Amino acid sequence: MPAPPPEVVVFLRAGCHLCEDALADLEALSGQEPFAVRTVDIERDDRLHARYLERIPVVAVAGEELCDFAVDAEKVLAAVRDVRARREAVGGAEGRRPPSTATPLSAVAARRIAAQPLRRIEDRPTVVEPAVPVAATELASVELAPVEREEPAVPEVRLGVGQAERLSRYLQTLTQARKMGRATMSSQELSAHTHVNSTQIRRDLSGFGRFGKRGVGYDVEELVTKIRSILHTSTHVSIVLLGAGYLGRAIAGSDVFADHGFEIVAVLDNDPGKIGAPLGDLVIGDVRHLGDVVRENEVVVGVIASPAKAAQGLADELVDAGVQIIFNYSGTLLRTPPEVTVHTSSPAVDLLHALYYYLA
Repeated sequence: MPAPPPEVVVFLRAGCHLCEDALADLEALSGQEPFAVRTVDIERDDRLHARYLERIPVVAVAGEELCDFAVDAEKVLAAVRDVRARREAVGGAEGRRPPSTATPLSAVAARRIAAQPLRRIEDRPTVVEPAVPVAATELASVELAPVEREEPAVPEVRLGVGQAERLSRYLQTLTQARKMGRATMSSQELSAHTHVNSTQIRRDLSGFGRFGKRGVGYDVEELVTKIRSILHTSTHVSIVLLGAGYLGRAIAGSDVFADHGFEIVAVLDNDPGKIGAPLGDLVIGDVRHLGDVVRENEVVVGVIASPAKAAQGLADELVDAGVQIIFNYSGTLLRTPPEVTVHTSSPAVDLLHALYYYLA
């Protein structure tokens, strides 16, 4: 009885179009050197999810991860041939591959195999041979059901800090593009405006579904909606702004919050000369009523745009009122409980960052 073909394991998740591309490439590649493909859904094991979320699809043979994000044809073929040769040498025992000279991952995308006319994933026949365990790994795995073609729901996953920050930058750029009348935007254009590598952009977005068309780009409206859902910013968020000076007035008159569905429900100050004066659609209130304003309007975020000497006292009042997210534009360092998140924003920081690359 002939031995089963060598096995290529693909770690992926449902709805990832890069994963679908990798499976299609492997199907075409198996015509040159026969092998079976086993898919492992990272969503079914927390350890797999943590290890592979920002790298999928990851391709492995005999317990060795060969490549991620895209199929490296040379490495996969070499690994499959090596497995077959070692099976013949030891009577069918696969064993673990010896250390190899790994090709840098930066070269993976450049060597994607030429695509042949391929069938859709759900049309691909299911491998029925018993799965050969991936050697030297304790990670649990299960076969993934064929990927559905329906639009996947946005998964409930906990984003890493870096991924959440990058998605926020994509959303800001896409929102501005929409205001300018743009219908589509490519990953290269997003890269130019966000200073995030276009490959990283495609990786970040591919984990949440199929977005964009080759040669056309991303649908701006669709991607804005999806990223807002991923970041949980599709619902109404109330903000209280503390300080009605030049900076506070500039923030209140800007679309920076309104563009993303955030509403400044109150502007408060302690200057009797400002209290009661109109500011846009609002009337400047007395900061002494801060607690009542927070509770009545279910305020989620406090924005401090006051002079530095008043900032700590205002932060304390926000914390006492139950606000757990504070944006600090005062320039001073705030002391808050660990459960309160403080984001300090300063134009000087952005300028220092830009000058570093200009002067270096």
